[in-house]
This record gives sequence, C-alpha cells and structure tokens, in this order.
Amino acid sequence: RELNDLSAGAGPFDANVVAVSSHSSAAFVDCGVGRKRGKKYGGGITKVLGMLRFEDIEQDDDSLDIEAGDEIQVYIKAVSPQSGRFMVTLDPSIKDKKPKDLKREKQADKRKERLSKQIGQEDIQSLIGNEYDGIVKAKSNTGDWYYVQPCVEEGEEEANDGVALPVGVANFVNESDDGEEGKHDAYSAGDHVRVRLEGIDEKRGQLALTLLD
Repeated sequence: RELNDLSAGAGPFDANVVAVSSHSSAAFVDCGVGRKRGKKYGGGITKVLGMLRFEDIEQDDDSLDIEAGDEIQVYIKAVSPQSGRFMVTLDPSIKDKKPKDLKREKQADKRKERLSKQIGQEDIQSLIGNEYDGIVKAKSNTGDWYYVQPCVEEGEEEANDGVALPVGVANFVNESDDGEEGKHDAYSAGDHVRVRLEGIDEKRGQLALTLLD
C-alpha cells in the first residue's frame, strides 16, 4: 500500500502495534504502508509506520490499553506525503469523511482546547441562560451568524463569578420564535447587540450565543 495512495477517512485497515511511546504520547502501527525512496537513497520501498496518538485511543468509558504486538483495526486520520508520515485513529466515525470536514473538526478541537484554558466547562454550564450586552466582531461569510464579544460590566462581575467571557459564535433566534426573518442582516463589526449564552458550539469549538435583538 503506497503512502501517496492513502486518504483521510479510509479504512478500516488491519494493523500491528510496533511500539508505544510515552515520550511521543502515541503508538506506532504497521498497516503495510510504504513509500518510494529516491535513487540517491538506493531506490526501492521503505516501510512507513502510522502514528496513533493516545488521544485517539481513549474511549468514552475508559482508556483502551494497547501494547506492542497487539493486532488492531485503524482508520486513516491524516496523510502528509511530503514528510512521509500518516496519522491513524480507532474512531470509525471518521470513515469516508471529506478532508475539509476533518480539517474543520481539527480546528474546532483546537478552539475548544483554547476555550477550556480561558474558561472551565463547569463555569460555562453555570452561566447558560445568562444574557449580556455584546459587540459584533465580525460577520460570517455566509451571513447567518456573527462573532460577538460578550461584555461583562463592572456590576455584573459578581453575578458572573468573576469570569471573563471570550468571543463566541452568535446565531439568530429561529424565525418561528420571533417571526422576523432577516432582522439582523444589517449588523456590522462594532455594533452593540444583546446575546444569551447557550453553552458551547461543538461544531466551531467556541461559546454558543443567541442574538436577542
């Protein structure tokens, strides 16, 4: 199997765990993948091991123990022919996903990681339903949602448990709720709006907000 022929979302492939490295926080697996060596390196095919990060081994109920010599099934998560590497996962939901969808999910995961460093999950849960004045930072390319910075006023700090809120993704109230489709089309960067905190937008990895006016 040629490295250049792999694509994200492909699988499942039978794989043998060659090594588990705590230093790299990953296991390395042999899926029968190789890449061509240049003539100056003697030509032929050299074996390429897939990297299975520990974060892609952990399951919702518990961590799956993997040791060298284990036989497992994996799916291709990412391929980098230029660097001669590829990533794999145990998650079957990745199968047949488009590369752009995988890239979007990876970006969302990074945003959620940054968000968790700014404000804890418990803090977000405790603030769901709170309303804030906010400032529009930018409009989406599709025009159906905005980046909004919720503003915690001096008098609101105690009620907000002293938590500063980062920029969130603000969606419209459904037409069935207010009956005024297109009411928000005129919003621009710098406009003041009223928003309600709904939790986390899992798709984008940021705070989920609802525009109220």
